[in-house]
Amino acid sequence: MTSVRRNPLTGDPILFAPERAARPHAFGDEEDDARCPFCAGHEEDTPPEILRVGNPWRVRVVPNKYPPIAGAEVIIESPRHDAQFDNPEIVHVYAQRHRAHADAAYVALFKNEGARAGSSIAHVHSQLIPLPFVPPRIEHERAAFANACPLCEAQPNVIRETRAFTWFAPHASSMAYQQWIVPKRHAASIGELHDAELDELATLLRDASRAMRSLSDAYNWMFVNTPHFYIDLFPRMTTLAGLELGTGTFVEIIDPAAAAERFRS
Repeated sequence: MTSVRRNPLTGDPILFAPERAARPHAFGDEEDDARCPFCAGHEEDTPPEILRVGNPWRVRVVPNKYPPIAGAEVIIESPRHDAQFDNPEIVHVYAQRHRAHADAAYVALFKNEGARAGSSIAHVHSQLIPLPFVPPRIEHERAAFANACPLCEAQPNVIRETRAFTWFAPHASSMAYQQWIVPKRHAASIGELHDAELDELATLLRDASRAMRSLSDAYNWMFVNTPHFYIDLFPRMTTLAGLELGTGTFVEIIDPAAAAERFRS
């Protein structure tokens, strides 16, 4: 049974979900040739779907079979096992499912691509988790908007600028080749974007995915819901170790200006 526990020193919430130990490759063991529950024709291997796009389907949304907390969903982005992120409909589904959980204290929407990024199933997918609390990182970042919006200011290390978004490498990145995609319109979540903005975002995420895969076969992205939301993206090229895990202080080894130049090219 999943539950929320609290760190006795900080009070920070911890999701306690021992059932997740049963999910495939939960402890980092190598993926085998077992039947993939996300492939077309294996629909009965997942819980009953919440949403289907197309017939035959192109995108499916299903409850997470091993949820970290009630209401967790998996967005299966293609019926093909070898597909990569390239379908703009997925971003519209992101927005639709985010809106469906408007009553949650916080909606965590993210992608773990590849085993090094935390994915336990290789088939392309993303996850949405409605949380009954606001995570400490988000509380900390939201405080930065008390007087002005730091994301409405001009940003260095721009990779690409579109009508509705700026894609750039943040000046004080914490991960190698980290990028942020920020809407120019002051919006608090992807659920507030219009269809044309979602189409632009889909193109940027597709290109960012391809760019990161040129560096590593694993990457993460997450939608960060501050008063001005943004997408945080980075390929998984380095390992978090004692300093980062023990202090929360990161050591950056790639100049963000060089990272931006690499992605522009």
